Amino acid sequence: MSKRRIVVTGANRGIGLELVRSFVGLGHSVYGTARNPDASEDLKAAGASGILPLDVSDPESITTFGTELAETTDAIDLLVNNAGVGSVSFGAEGAAVGIDVVDPAVITQVFEVNSLGPLLVTRALMPLLQAGSDAIVCNISSQLGSMVVGAGIGDVPYNVSKAALNMITVKYANAHPEITFVAVHPGWVQTDMGGADASLTPPESASAIAETLMGLTQEDSGRFLNWNGTEHPW
Repeated sequence: MSKRRIVVTGANRGIGLELVRSFVGLGHSVYGTARNPDASEDLKAAGASGILPLDVSDPESITTFGTELAETTDAIDLLVNNAGVGSVSFGAEGAAVGIDVVDPAVITQVFEVNSLGPLLVTRALMPLLQAGSDAIVCNISSQLGSMVVGAGIGDVPYNVSKAALNMITVKYANAHPEITFVAVHPGWVQTDMGGADASLTPPESASAIAETLMGLTQEDSGRFLNWNGTEHPW
């Protein structure tokens, strides 16, 4: 397997950090992002080739990130849009995230991070992806964005944002057939968002996602997958 040039957003903790560790362990060159790179000691220790500042809710930050990355590498072979938040990040949880009462401002804030952020990051890195070898974009989605699975569980802003991310994935797959785009449900993972009772550890999820991504072909573009490569219902 040839060495791949990889970008992972939101790489300072959780699944993002474990993805960096998995990819580095496989011998790839990995660039991680964090809102505060100076405080990302675990990411530094993971062996990332570079750590760049990025706030996916800030279009100016995304533009600057794209420019700085282009000064570091002339191509990217894999982009993992991993950075994401739940409603609790904006002070809403429990009954406050139900369809009848949720604050529209929280929907907008979660959408900016989970949906618009990956769209704009992908746009900013498109020239680097087009210069890459068999380039792939992986959008870390969720079963909660599935119309089949998410109807009865989850919080409304998060569900809506991940459903939108799934549509963004297929729209990009249609617009750029030269690049493979997939949405991936990482499983129920023991992160700050998933909680301690989740069925997968971050290393288990990340290693399975890495294996799945390395086995993709162009024919997979536009699919919604589980962490282990199986099909996820839309």
